[in-house]
Amino acid sequence: MSVLIGALLFSACSPSNPPDSTAKPGAVAPVPHGAATPDAAVSDLIAHLRRNALADVARTALPASLHARVEAAWRTGKSRWPMTELPFDDNLPGLLKALTAKDAERKLNARFKQQLSGQTRALQDAARGLGLFGKQYLGREGQYNAQQRQHYVQLIDAMSAWAQKAPLGDPARGKESIHLLVNGATRTGLKGDEDLSRLGMDAGLKALVPLYIAGKQVLALYGLGVDATLASLRAETVKIEGNKADVRVRYSLADKDIDTVMKAVKVDGRWYLADYLEDAEASLPPPEPEAPAALAKEPKAPAGR
Repeated sequence: MSVLIGALLFSACSPSNPPDSTAKPGAVAPVPHGAATPDAAVSDLIAHLRRNALADVARTALPASLHARVEAAWRTGKSRWPMTELPFDDNLPGLLKALTAKDAERKLNARFKQQLSGQTRALQDAARGLGLFGKQYLGREGQYNAQQRQHYVQLIDAMSAWAQKAPLGDPARGKESIHLLVNGATRTGLKGDEDLSRLGMDAGLKALVPLYIAGKQVLALYGLGVDATLASLRAETVKIEGNKADVRVRYSLADKDIDTVMKAVKVDGRWYLADYLEDAEASLPPPEPEAPAALAKEPKAPAGR
């Protein structure tokens, strides 16, 4: 989870352009699995995100064999990694359904006007409360190591400080945000989880690019620029011991300096982020139990007396 830094949090200082859809299939060689150095295991992924190349993130993040297993699990609906690393999560199918429903933009605008418009102060107070809850949760939850906790606390502080100043209930921004998200979702051509399974991971992530870009544009409306954050990131290998390494990562998020250390591991001569490998493995269904060995032939019945 750690690298894509709150990942990548989806905003940009200015609208980003999608990858060139006019390029002929096969005209560009696929990006390699893994990175040449531990620090490149971070910086290569960030470069893909700056290009809006979501499928390249998945390819670079995993060795070929694990990438193929996750791809296969996508097609059966049993994995949706790396959507938990990117600005998508388990709620994505429901989000796609809401954004692509008939008359979605009008309905969502009506809901925003009824529930959120003009409620900036209340939303900022809620953000403050969520920030406190998030840090308390990190203190209780046992699944995070000390480095992850330190990183996530910095992220929570930065995001909470931003949200407490952002014009979250502004009617004009709300209307523009809904327009961008509905348009982005429509351009994906996706309606729900079945489409993601049909496409598989590589094609599914490519299809999601317009929604990813729309998310970046929306947060830009509220003053949060992730493209600026990604551009600020610097990665430095600080220790290598055999097939393991520590990478120091520094970047600026919402005017806050973030400084953390990430773990990288070497697999078949290439470097990968340890958290990504663990999360991808955890997303897969358990292996099928082995078929029982053939039963030995029953012994012949003893001869009659």
